[in-house]
Amino acid sequence: GGDGDDFWTPGAKPSGRRVKVQVHKKIYKEFTDLRIVQEIGAHKGAVWSMKFSLDGLYLASAGQDEIVRIWQVREGHGNRGDGGDPSSGSAGSATFFHQKPYRLYGGHKADILDLCWSKTQFLLSSSMDKTVRLWHISMNECLRVFSHTDFVTSIQFHPVDDKYFLSGSLDEKARLWSIPEQTVVDWVNVHEMVTAVCFSPDGKKAVIGSYKGKCRFYSVEGNQFEYITQMDVKNTRGKNSRGKKITGLQYMPGVERFLLVTSNDSRIRMYDGFTLCCKYKGHRNANSQIASGFSPGGGFVACGSEDGSVCIWSTINTFIPSVNPFYTGYRSDKNASCEQFLAHDDIVTSAIFAPLSDDVTARVSRNLGIAPPTAAAEALVKPSLKRLGLGGKTKADQEREDAQRAGDMAMKAAAAVGQTIVTSGFSGEIRVFENIGLPIWL
Repeated sequence: GGDGDDFWTPGAKPSGRRVKVQVHKKIYKEFTDLRIVQEIGAHKGAVWSMKFSLDGLYLASAGQDEIVRIWQVREGHGNRGDGGDPSSGSAGSATFFHQKPYRLYGGHKADILDLCWSKTQFLLSSSMDKTVRLWHISMNECLRVFSHTDFVTSIQFHPVDDKYFLSGSLDEKARLWSIPEQTVVDWVNVHEMVTAVCFSPDGKKAVIGSYKGKCRFYSVEGNQFEYITQMDVKNTRGKNSRGKKITGLQYMPGVERFLLVTSNDSRIRMYDGFTLCCKYKGHRNANSQIASGFSPGGGFVACGSEDGSVCIWSTINTFIPSVNPFYTGYRSDKNASCEQFLAHDDIVTSAIFAPLSDDVTARVSRNLGIAPPTAAAEALVKPSLKRLGLGGKTKADQEREDAQRAGDMAMKAAAAVGQTIVTSGFSGEIRVFENIGLPIWL
């Protein structure tokens, strides 16, 4: 192979070229054939938020230029591509999105900070103009405006009843809104600027992340905030022993237990309930509002970085404790085992997985006779042999075995095949990367 140095670099034309993926502290590699398949000059200025619709057919993006743009996934890429003219766009069906936006939503008067879709294709956008706006994919005009007293940093639709949404603002309040009544049903003051909010997947709890690194949990059953508990997201000692801004909150798809928390100490933490079970590191997120996110089956976590790269961690080995779990529970050491690739010349403001299209899962399982990626989620909660007292091994033996077992599981799951990662940058471009290679031992 004389193609060793023929890798794509930011600034070059995309056209399906290979992207160099570096592996840190892993004995196997999962993103073995990553390619850049599309680039869109989407916005003027930074993109602050990108979100796929729940059916995977549309991507919303927004940021500094105050306009929400909706991009339609091309037929064959989405779950059930509706329409879409294959003749538009020079690269034919190789591109992931139609090159021109499907909708342009104007109305905000300052930077847009967050976006959220409902399962019925409504979209919320929140802004530094102190408003949240409601849109629907079938219409060009704004349907509702929800006024606040300060920047609205974060929003989320209620996952079960999307007549309600949660908003977080720099005025230190989180609010539960009724869309039909256009009123605040209940609110809570957390006495610190709110920088991230989310619901648990069943909609029964709200999590509120603050500027000083606190995570507060509330019950919101009956649409009333009731305080449950608070976590300090920080190290116990050292320079990060003061909490840093929470920049993202996300529950693992389909698993109520696991919450992913991104913060400005360049760490991502996974909590099982209220217990820290893993810290991911390798990216740089010291002053940006970068959030990490799960792949569709929860098998991977991806995060943008201030150095222009994207880091990807496998969650499978997170949950293989390295010492006897009977005594220590989770290994809450740092998981620095990641794969990393350069995506932009400046800050990667967003790096998100596309919802997996049916055909990819089908293709993978046909070829390899393996379970779809949600197997990763099941693997997380299996008991370990060690807990059953079945091993009298040294810690080093155990760690070697764990690494081997994580690798075996990763090989079997081949969860990275067909994964698509969409990234956005400080200068307004959106790029699409797709992994077509199977995992390999290194």
